Amino acid sequence: MMTGPINTRPAHLHAGLFFPDTSRPLLSISGEDRISYLQGLLSQDVASQEEGTIKYGFFLNPKARILFDSWIAARPGDFLLSPSGASEADFVSHLKKYLFFRTRATITSLTDSYRSLTLVGLEAPSLAMPLFSAESGGDGLRTLSSGGLAFLRPHRFAYERDAGPWIDVWIPKDQFEEAAATLERRVLSAGGMRLDPLGLETYRLEQGIPLPPTELNEGHFPAEAGLDSLAVSYNKGCYVGQEPVTRLKFQGQLSRKLVGLRSQKDALSDLSCPRNLFSTVDGADAGILTSLAFSQAAGCSLGLGYIKRNHWDSGTVLIDGAGQKFDVSDFPFYSAD
Repeated sequence: MMTGPINTRPAHLHAGLFFPDTSRPLLSISGEDRISYLQGLLSQDVASQEEGTIKYGFFLNPKARILFDSWIAARPGDFLLSPSGASEADFVSHLKKYLFFRTRATITSLTDSYRSLTLVGLEAPSLAMPLFSAESGGDGLRTLSSGGLAFLRPHRFAYERDAGPWIDVWIPKDQFEEAAATLERRVLSAGGMRLDPLGLETYRLEQGIPLPPTELNEGHFPAEAGLDSLAVSYNKGCYVGQEPVTRLKFQGQLSRKLVGLRSQKDALSDLSCPRNLFSTVDGADAGILTSLAFSQAAGCSLGLGYIKRNHWDSGTVLIDGAGQKFDVSDFPFYSAD
């Protein structure tokens, strides 16, 4: 059943607060071999990562296609991993495939110790500040006075464009209700809003943020999503999928890439995805629309999709099988500036 249009402007201009039904996964990788273990799996370089910082990386298959993404925080005795779209069970199962008998690394789930929330928008950092402990000074990883954690994601995302502040917070379960209620009051008093799942989906599409499993999956390389500069290190040792990633960087050309798409019709009754897109000139296959939502801020339906080289220039008009037309567009679609 469709709901009415969601006005996400307060979330962009001020802040948006989202409470997921299921807490975001949070895993600890500890032990003497934790660095070498993760270096052999991740596209990101964690050996050079400074304590208190967060990075973004991929776990790839041998052909360099995306299996899982993860935010990675470095602490003195461990790394914290938080995948975006995978079930914790599937993610841990993949990690354990490479946890050999002699590997001195331990995988520990911290998810059940906390409840998570997400805070986005220009004022998110200042509104979250009262949650942080006095000694919390990391660049990306913050500790909470309640004993919880927060990941302050870097603003830069696909194709070097600024997606704005996005903070994932984990609060101890026994303190969550009080802390969340206090934070919500601050957000609403500042002119922000509470986001439901559709509201957060609309917000992330307006900011052009790709997520698993719609945009980030086994069908795509990191570079196709515009995330290789954020999530891939070309200066580290071997890891699963390294050779194809490096070859694509230095020898090949992308045959498709992730772009923004605007519907020419104000609102579409059918927002289902994925759907094939075609050239309006000759009917040639142009690519796939992966995500779609109506944006009141933009006044039309917005989406992300993987479009082939001959059709990905901004302003190109594409059409789906039902005759709906979409304009290829740069993203983020919405700017608070």
